[in-house]
Amino acid sequence: MKNRNGLFAAVLCTVLLAGCGAAPVQEGSAAGSASEEPAQSATVEKIPADGLEAFGGCESLSLPGNLAAAAATGGDYEDASALTSFYGTSEEAWQRLLDGDLDIVLAYAPDSETEAKLKEQGVLLQPVGTDALVFLAGSAQESSAALTRDEIAAAYKGSSANWKGYASAPSADSRKLFAQLFGADSAGVQVKDGEDMLTAACPHTAGTLCYTTWLEMQENGIPQGTAVVAVDGIMPTVQTLTEAAGSAVYPLRAQYSLAVCGGLEEDDPAMLFYRWLTSEDGMNWLAEAVAAPQGGDAADNTQSEEEAGSGES
Repeated sequence: MKNRNGLFAAVLCTVLLAGCGAAPVQEGSAAGSASEEPAQSATVEKIPADGLEAFGGCESLSLPGNLAAAAATGGDYEDASALTSFYGTSEEAWQRLLDGDLDIVLAYAPDSETEAKLKEQGVLLQPVGTDALVFLAGSAQESSAALTRDEIAAAYKGSSANWKGYASAPSADSRKLFAQLFGADSAGVQVKDGEDMLTAACPHTAGTLCYTTWLEMQENGIPQGTAVVAVDGIMPTVQTLTEAAGSAVYPLRAQYSLAVCGGLEEDDPAMLFYRWLTSEDGMNWLAEAVAAPQGGDAADNTQSEEEAGSGES
């Protein structure tokens, strides 16, 4: 079940486009220096809801996608969810853009072959945000756990005496992010196709590791009986996912991008949306909006006992 507590309040503040233009963020966050005055330059002129009917992306990015769609149309999160189409993987989303099924796509950066095809079709493509691969330790006795990248890799190679790694479904974006960030596929106990990495397929017992993405954890919360792992001594937080964090940068980050099909007029709703969200103001707004729904960093975000006990995300 999606954890939307606090989400509507954040969205209702951020999407009233004639009013406040940036979501509230927790004190001390990377985006917390924004002025409290309405940031008109960080908003987009309200566009018709049907202007985003051809907006889609990968399921892992539904939180930033729906927040942005709500802001652009002046609706709320649930209205935006009805407008947008999020699919299982980024590969599927990019292919739908190439096939002409979508005009706008939010997905993890395409591989070089797909990027070349997109450019051939005149697609405009630009990174707009940062996600991360986040590991969860099962039945940790403390509020957090700490492992090095080498220790995590050993768990997924079956060569660790202390940890057993559970991998996401072979087609999942998080599985692909693991391969990119670790240089090899995760060979641990695998979740079945159709299940994600936070289902009961990962038992969350002592000595187990599973992984998700930071954005999915922001949306869904942390399953009961798990603790977020500090990787190489750094926790995944709003601050450590940004370049502004300086030397304390979380090591397992991944970019996601927004793309729009070529040949559209500048006043086309899809193009207006693309121009806004890929601007510096738009990207700053998105970072703040994503950080705000759960009221804090991923490490402080927990589900209710009833929800977490189901083992489902």
